[in-house]
Amino acid sequence: MKTIKSIITPILAILLTSSCKEEVTKIMYDSDVIPQAVRDPKVENRPGKVEISYTLPRETSLLYVEAEVDMGQGRIVTSKSSNYNHSLEIAGFGASREYEVKLYSVGRNLKRSEPIAVKVNPLEPPVSTIFRSLKVDEAFGGMAIEFENDEEADVSMVVESINENGEWYTVETFYTNKKADVLKVRGLESRLQSFRIFVNDRWGNRSDILNTELTPIYEVELDRSLFTAMKMPNDPNHWNNAVLTFLLNNNLSGAGSYFRADNGTPMPTQVTFDMKQKVRLSRFKFWQRGTVAELNLLYTAGSPRFFELWGSNDPNPDGSFDSWTKIADCELIKPSGLPIPNNSPDDIAAAVEGHEYDIYSADIEPMRYFRIKVLETYGVTDYFWMSLFRLYGQPVN
Repeated sequence: MKTIKSIITPILAILLTSSCKEEVTKIMYDSDVIPQAVRDPKVENRPGKVEISYTLPRETSLLYVEAEVDMGQGRIVTSKSSNYNHSLEIAGFGASREYEVKLYSVGRNLKRSEPIAVKVNPLEPPVSTIFRSLKVDEAFGGMAIEFENDEEADVSMVVESINENGEWYTVETFYTNKKADVLKVRGLESRLQSFRIFVNDRWGNRSDILNTELTPIYEVELDRSLFTAMKMPNDPNHWNNAVLTFLLNNNLSGAGSYFRADNGTPMPTQVTFDMKQKVRLSRFKFWQRGTVAELNLLYTAGSPRFFELWGSNDPNPDGSFDSWTKIADCELIKPSGLPIPNNSPDDIAAAVEGHEYDIYSADIEPMRYFRIKVLETYGVTDYFWMSLFRLYGQPVN
């Protein structure tokens, strides 16, 4: 009998405990109890957003705190923060003015408390401050748009122009969160054109419109089929079958997609081309090896890091730089700054897009011969490689 009692007692305890838990759960989830509101809200106003801190109610049934605000034009924005936090952020304000935010405590039964009304005054949103910083100027083949984005906000910058029917159309849309940058629109005709530019954010806020007229500076992509590779006395040998003409074939992957200097090449070193015509150069663009199928080769090993561009009309046959003029000092900048061999999505995207350098100078005469002088590679190697380059400018007859 004692044995039976000793068995029954723990069973009853378990059943009672289970029953109590079920009752508590029922109260927490199924009851009509309305949670208490948060207390002592404090506001920190920021550009285009606010942070509200508060004291949580002393309730075990609290699930989260919810904020609700009418942004105007029928747009209601909500933000939630769990019961483990004592603050929440509301973003997406399109103007610097007073708004009313309603704060609710929400229980596990999903019932809301009475609202607490909080007045907020967000600072000017990024779309407005970015817009005010815009500086637009003509550029080779298009325009240059300079801006500042102190908050590093995710925005899009839209450039529109007018077509032959007098209708506005999108020329280009840039997506950026950089703190400052100069965006380039390319491929435009060299004639007076009307443009308008505005800034959007992901909440649908839009800046004012900047209207401008400008004439893009004439340039063309130089015809690489005219180029010939020159082997000057102090230029390096190629490695294996990775010959210099592969820089001209518009191929970015597989066999024949890159030039590689031979092992043991002393740095600095250079490669030389004859463009077969005099050109006033405006910009240079090149692609690293590995932009398609060998991403592990980007920003490492033989990828040029510091290099120079030189031009000449009468190169010395001995290969020296005595008869050459430096056009530009260049650095291949890795957007993320991560150490080798780590590459971020931005690093890869920049490599796939190609690395562009503005090299125009009014003080430099048109040149026929072109030289890339590599000072140092990312891997500080005794060789370098490149996949493709393109030159732009104004041919001189």
